[in-house]
Amino acid sequence: MPTLAPMTAPSKNIALLLFLRNEVQEAAAKPLAAKGRRVDRVIYRQLNQYTRRQAQSSGLPLLVVKGNRQSGGTFGERLANAFEYAFSRGYEQVIAIGNDCLALDAARLKNAARLLEQSGLALGPAKDGGVYLLGLSRRAYNRQLFLGLPWQTDRLFSAFGQYAQRVRFSVLLLPMEEDADDAYSFQRLLACLPSKSKLRQALVKLLSLAIPPLYALLFPLSDQQQHTIPKRGPPLC
Repeated sequence: MPTLAPMTAPSKNIALLLFLRNEVQEAAAKPLAAKGRRVDRVIYRQLNQYTRRQAQSSGLPLLVVKGNRQSGGTFGERLANAFEYAFSRGYEQVIAIGNDCLALDAARLKNAARLLEQSGLALGPAKDGGVYLLGLSRRAYNRQLFLGLPWQTDRLFSAFGQYAQRVRFSVLLLPMEEDADDAYSFQRLLACLPSKSKLRQALVKLLSLAIPPLYALLFPLSDQQQHTIPKRGPPLC
């Protein structure tokens, strides 16, 4: 599935759909601190706030469907209903994102909007086989096919190839990124953020309380001190 370069500025007929659990639900479903549910809740609050700021900075209309505002018995049903809610508000194209990809900033959201305008179907592929961003036009949306996708599995991205063929739309891609599905992938993501990032500093401070080895991974000790702890491999960016 090819990726095309952005061309024109996105129109205001594209909405960003911020699709989130509340912090308590997130902490229970996907712990990011090896221990400490309270720390997880604070981490997810930070991630939700960061994602919302980036979405607002993109200049695109923003719809937030969070926690109890979601309806449906499965993840696929809840996301389908959220897309249909956005379409019912008059938007012809919708970009759905969560809070688990720290590389998803305002610039990339605007680029996703441009790609969606060009094709009607845009994806941000995740390294684990899922997607961290899903953009669909009203014409490319088919509820039955959408519900049949293998949501929350490592086969989701590849399944969108068949989906695109069935709805007769081409897919344009953003760069592949890692998203945070567990404590280990979250640590790798965090280690790849710029050292002066306020988000990284806040999250490292929180994680150092729950996972002390992570602090040493992100901020190595001096050569004189390193003999007291085992050597670790570098974080994967």
